[in-house]
Amino acid sequence: MDLTQNKLSKNEWETIEVPVSENEKKILSMIIKGYDDLNIHANDTQSMYSFIKIEQTPETEYFLYKKYFQEQIETIIKKYCKDTPIVKFTSKTLFSGGELKTMKSADSIRLQNLENNIQQNKQVIFEYLLLDLTKDMLSNLIKRKQKYAFYLYTILQLKKATIRNLNQHVISFVDTCIEFVNNFTKTSEIITNAYDFIEKNSHLLRYEDRTLFPHQKELFSICRPNDGSKPFKPKLILYTAPTGTGKTLSPIGLSNKNRIIFVCVARHIGLALAKAAISMEKKVAFAFGCQTASDIRLHYFAAVDFTKHRKSGGIFKVNNSVGDNVEIMICDVKSYITAMHYMLAFNDANNIITYWDEPTITMDYAEHPLHDTIHENWKQNQIPTIVLSCATLPTMDEIQPIFDDFRCKFDDAEIHTITSFDCKKSIPIINKDGFCVLPHYLYSDYRELRKCAEYCEQNKTLLRYFDLREIIKFIEYINDNNVVNETYSIDNYFTKITDITMNSLKEYYLEILLRIDSDKWSIVYNYMNTNRKPKIKSNNKITKTQSSESRTNNMSGKDLSRTQSVSNVSNAAPTAASAANGILLTTNDAYTLTDGPTIFLAEDVKKIGNFYIQQSNISVSVFQNIMLKIENNNAILEKIDNLETLISAKETKSSDDNEKESSVRESGRLCKESQAWMDEINKLRKEIRLVSLDPMYVPNTKPHQNIWAPNAEIIENAFVSNIGEDITRSIMGLKIENHMKVLLLLGIGMFVDNPNIEYMEIMKQLAEQQRLFIIIASTDYIYGTNYQFCHGFIGKDLTKMTQQKTLQAMGRIGRNNIQQDYTIRFRDDAMINQLFTKPDENLEARNMCKLFCSD
Repeated sequence: MDLTQNKLSKNEWETIEVPVSENEKKILSMIIKGYDDLNIHANDTQSMYSFIKIEQTPETEYFLYKKYFQEQIETIIKKYCKDTPIVKFTSKTLFSGGELKTMKSADSIRLQNLENNIQQNKQVIFEYLLLDLTKDMLSNLIKRKQKYAFYLYTILQLKKATIRNLNQHVISFVDTCIEFVNNFTKTSEIITNAYDFIEKNSHLLRYEDRTLFPHQKELFSICRPNDGSKPFKPKLILYTAPTGTGKTLSPIGLSNKNRIIFVCVARHIGLALAKAAISMEKKVAFAFGCQTASDIRLHYFAAVDFTKHRKSGGIFKVNNSVGDNVEIMICDVKSYITAMHYMLAFNDANNIITYWDEPTITMDYAEHPLHDTIHENWKQNQIPTIVLSCATLPTMDEIQPIFDDFRCKFDDAEIHTITSFDCKKSIPIINKDGFCVLPHYLYSDYRELRKCAEYCEQNKTLLRYFDLREIIKFIEYINDNNVVNETYSIDNYFTKITDITMNSLKEYYLEILLRIDSDKWSIVYNYMNTNRKPKIKSNNKITKTQSSESRTNNMSGKDLSRTQSVSNVSNAAPTAASAANGILLTTNDAYTLTDGPTIFLAEDVKKIGNFYIQQSNISVSVFQNIMLKIENNNAILEKIDNLETLISAKETKSSDDNEKESSVRESGRLCKESQAWMDEINKLRKEIRLVSLDPMYVPNTKPHQNIWAPNAEIIENAFVSNIGEDITRSIMGLKIENHMKVLLLLGIGMFVDNPNIEYMEIMKQLAEQQRLFIIIASTDYIYGTNYQFCHGFIGKDLTKMTQQKTLQAMGRIGRNNIQQDYTIRFRDDAMINQLFTKPDENLEARNMCKLFCSD
């Protein structure tokens, strides 16, 4: 994580100017509009009417039904609905009295012109989807296939979407079919198949409405300026919601009627907000590394006083001292007081909100260089509305002194808490042996289990890390064996199929844990653990050692053993080598990393990197050839570096000796001797050799899977890196350690302290584009890493990490808005156990109480 409190670089300025995707813009637009309309719903799915864009009348609706839908419906009825009430369906019951008028000739002509377009775009017209799902539902029902329930559940959930102007004749038919099929369906059938029906159902997320999250609605409601009928009251708002649910985008909505000071400890988060805000033409200013107000910089949209470029007519120079237009001030911790006074110069304090993102960053350290700055910021703060936004804030009782201090400083201050949890996806916790972890697997003593369940009730963000399949197995066993009161049986708890969601199932799981007959718990516990199966199965494919030699690889000064050869692989019994079961990510276990990149968090990043080089199973001859090329490239880079030093010294001396020579330098031209050196540099750069690996060594390529995947079976969704020749050549031309270059060939990048700036920029670019196989990073990067990861590893050297920071680390996984297979894999089971119990001491809470005070 970049905690540097410096001014923005040229590259960072350029980054924030790159617009976000059109899909992100739709979400941002919804957030902006949602500030004034909390119940906003947006859905881009097209009905027949929205596709053809003609006036909606009873005549056109009936005409469209007759022309485009009636034949398909009659075919469904004839084929699947004999001897059912559905056979009596007729759309004419929708009308009462009078004859239908003839459709307007202009609309009729328009429909004729659109005929081909409609036929070619059936897949995007929602009524056709509903009819296809209805046909599949009825087909499976008459064939007595249980999958009919999948289609029933899907249709019921899709009907919740607010898709405008659906053809009511079609909807009437679909409703008739639903009513009939419902009579044969028990809620228990839906729950038994909930993993496929909910978690793996691609339709649900694809067609759902874009709406505000409940936590955003609550925040906007609290922060709305009153109409003047009531006096203004200061507010301290504790805003807790899971990562990836729009917390850091909420300030864009708040800025509709308020001025925002967005405080970010990790600059990466502030830059992400800036990029989103600028894409929506919000007026943004920056205070990074500021000593005085003169260091503040305005984006062009926020400029009031500026000079235009004489030729282009664009903004050439901005007067940054005029901030009347600034809607969102983005600042680091060091610059907060400067940013605050700047905003107060142009706005009433009551109209400003200080939005402090992730205030617990650095709070897991007993001492940190930023602690004094944080304390001073709180002490000098004059803004009466503060939002503390975080995925893992301490509870109210743990930070009561902060509330008391705030009330002392601001009379009649209100304290608000916003808590939310999101369970649209499951991100299972996996232990070192490859098993999913849930509370019912952890405690043989029911009193301990109940204590854990109560803790989870109070901290429902943990529910997203409960594997839905394991929950279903548990629910079914409990219900089949009457372990809970009849009131909490499946069919009594869920009265309607539409009540069954990811959230409700996980909450039901907690309800059961709290109400199990304690006398029967030992039987339940033993059964569940005895019949437990691993999620990550052991792949015992190992190599037959053909040679054993050790050599210095010039990467870290240590000897690496190369004792394996990919030429001879067998499914031999596990040996000592399998002690690393589950983490051989460049060989045996690569196939388990599916759908997207993986992040490996560890204290000693370099050690993990070297481990994967050792375990990559690259043959000795290939490895030596790689190292020879890298060393040759390094020698060339050394020559280039020396020549650049000579040029720099020569040009500096020339400009000092001769004013005329100085004017030549300003023109960009080099002296004759320097130009010769530059020509030599260009010649040397062409000699840098591209280094590459045979695909058999690159994790999850087909040649690699033929060697390492179980039974040489190709796993289609196994994730493969995509570095590209240009990026590889760029990395080989950087002055970085050799092991970082070798790792890149395997698709592995590293986020390290004091890195080569160019290397880190390339790694960030590859991470954002999801082209890396694995990123290895220390925990200091967890708060500022908003990239999309499908899997994560928590290293066994992180056992001292606090519970809140562990949850922050877990929050890096599953941030994208699609259903995929996600996992969080712990290398030390003790860290998992700590997640489900209240810590003896909350270091973050203690530090917050110490620093967020005005004494």
